[in-house]
Amino acid sequence: MLPPSSFTTLGTGGGPGLSPVRAQPAHLLMAGEIPVLIDCGEGAMTQLRRVGVEFRTVDYIVLTHHHFDHIGSLFACIGLNMMVHRRTPLTIYGPPGTQQIVQGLFEACSVPQETGFGATDRQLPKPQDFVSVREFTPSDTIELPGLRITSCENTHYRPEREAGQPGHLSLALRFDLDDRSVVFTGDTGTCGAVEDLARDVDLLVGEMVDAELVLARVRKMNPDAPQEHVDRIGQHMFQHHLTAEQLGEMAERAGARKLVVVHFTPGSVLPENADEYLARVKTRYSGEVHLADDLKTY
Repeated sequence: MLPPSSFTTLGTGGGPGLSPVRAQPAHLLMAGEIPVLIDCGEGAMTQLRRVGVEFRTVDYIVLTHHHFDHIGSLFACIGLNMMVHRRTPLTIYGPPGTQQIVQGLFEACSVPQETGFGATDRQLPKPQDFVSVREFTPSDTIELPGLRITSCENTHYRPEREAGQPGHLSLALRFDLDDRSVVFTGDTGTCGAVEDLARDVDLLVGEMVDAELVLARVRKMNPDAPQEHVDRIGQHMFQHHLTAEQLGEMAERAGARKLVVVHFTPGSVLPENADEYLARVKTRYSGEVHLADDLKTY
């Protein structure tokens, strides 16, 4: 049984590249004895089981944004709950656009729902009978038992000077429990709003990307790619994600008491080079730092 107010890193990989040792982004917050799934990357249902949590007991999912590496297991979550005849409510919170995604998954579930288990007298429930969606923006507060969730727009989709404009949202999330506070940056570049959200937080869980490594791999795998294409990837990597040093600076300026680092692209944090990345974070942050592995609890 996971301890109350704990944060477990279910998936510490960053997509779309896949890793044999890291699942795609997903994390679990325990609000007392209530499990809250944060993002739902590919493999999340299996990872829940590996830490002793049955997927059918998760009543709340909170999404930071809609890139596929963060939502790939939503279909599995909804479909598996349908197959085990779930009747209790499952609420999915996410930025605008979440309803459209889930509605599409309802449609995708209609064929297996109709097939049932081959017995005409045993009808599977329809997912829309137990799944509801609540879209939210930084102006909203989510109140759950023993938990208050607030958010801010981060810079994964656009620079901070364009925050608040119409369009898709990528969010950082703050979780205030009775005895602890946790902030998850989501995917983001440098962002003053995220630093403000994380002010004096007990635990900051932040993404880190080795942009140079990603670009070197892109060039190696696509030697004939136009330079314009490579430049666009580089712009996204450097502006919409955090380096080790930038994440350390964010944690230091926010006054975070502990930092857990996640969202590693394949090959970027391995046993033979993890100390190098840790040292880079520590050049900018004076607190306790952990480079997370899957299924670790903090």
